[in-house]
This record gives sequence, structure tokens and C-alpha cells, in this order.
Amino acid sequence: MKKYIIIIFCITSAICSSCDGMLSNIESYLDAGETIYVGKVDSLTTSSGKNRILIEGLYMYGVTQKKCIIKWQSMDGEDKSLELDVERKEAVDKFEVMISELDEGQYEFSITTLDAKENSSIESTIDGYVYGELYESNLTNRKINQLRIEEKQVIISWRPANNALKCEMYYTNTAGDEKMIEIPIAETETRIEDCDLSKVLRWRTVYLPEETAIDYFYSEFTEQIISE
Repeated sequence: MKKYIIIIFCITSAICSSCDGMLSNIESYLDAGETIYVGKVDSLTTSSGKNRILIEGLYMYGVTQKKCIIKWQSMDGEDKSLELDVERKEAVDKFEVMISELDEGQYEFSITTLDAKENSSIESTIDGYVYGELYESNLTNRKINQLRIEEKQVIISWRPANNALKCEMYYTNTAGDEKMIEIPIAETETRIEDCDLSKVLRWRTVYLPEETAIDYFYSEFTEQIISE
């Protein structure tokens, strides 16, 4: 009988020891308490601009967000951040922020939301490119193939232009006022009827680097004398 009691005691001691070991493994997690995650910013997109970028998305998954923190690194490797107040009204609200004064280059933005108790969301990330002087300095102006005068009309025949959006043509009319006309890039011939032939034509080409870009970029101006 004593033999059985000793065996049972040993088994019980082993089980208790095993339980103590398991408890010690998870004790740090139990002490930390339950992790509460706040709804993150979802469906992120970026729209490139000139030394700025527009970030858009959706606030979803609950309405407890009170703050939003956006982090990124400058082109010099310096950590940057922007903190925004959040006011939720609907089950799904629009997220929109413009970040300006950025150097030209590729960026990664990380976005985290927090509630009133500083509980945070899972981090959301989005990449985006910012354009600037380097991009703009390499843009070429559309070239004129031929300029002629017919019955006091200025007729311009254009050479093809790739990846451009339109041209802005500036001229002086017969009343002495400077006028500007926009010329679609698909247009191959432009006629100006009220042009002062003693003045010059000035034009530049307009570019949009991406379909969703928020800023236009311009080539340098070209000037040409009008002569009959």
C-alpha cells in the first residue's frame, strides 16, 4: 500500500512541476493583459505631386480612432512624422492627408492610428514617388515644324511630342493684349487669327508624370519671332 502511495505522490508532484513550468512560460503574457488593436487605415493610395504627395485611404474597423501618426524618412535619412487628430462620424470615413516640402525621390510611409487610451492599430504602409526640379529640368518643349502667315493668320505646324499633355501658347493680339491658348498634344496644326505679327510667340509644354498626379510640370519656354 505504501508503495502505491509513493507512486501517486511522485506522479502528482511531476504534474504540478510541469504545470508550474507551463505557467512560467506564459506568465509574461498574462501580466501584460489583453492586447487591444485599433482599426487601421485601409485601402491606401498615393498621388504624386511637385515636392508633395497626397495619401488617401479609408478609416474602417470601428470608430475609436482619435489620432493618426504618419512616419517616413527624408532623402537624407532623417526620421519624420506627422500627427493628425481623427474625428470619426461614419462606419467608413475618408482618410486624406497632403505632405508637402518633400525632396524628390521614392518614399515609404507608415501609418498608425491610436484610440483615447493610446492603444494602437496594426501599421499600414504605402510607397509613393515625389517629383521635383530634376524631373522638370529634363522635360522638352514641343517643336514647331513650320510657321507661316496666310491672310494675316499665323499657322503653326507641330512636330509630334511624346508623353506630353498639352502646350500653352502665349501671343500678343492686335489690341496689344497678351493671350494664352491651350493646344492639345494631339493637334498637329494651330491657327491664330488675331495675332500681332510684329511680336513674338512664346510657348511651353505641359506634362503630367502619372495619370493620378496632382501637379502639372512644365518645360522651359521657347520664343519665336513672327515674320511675314
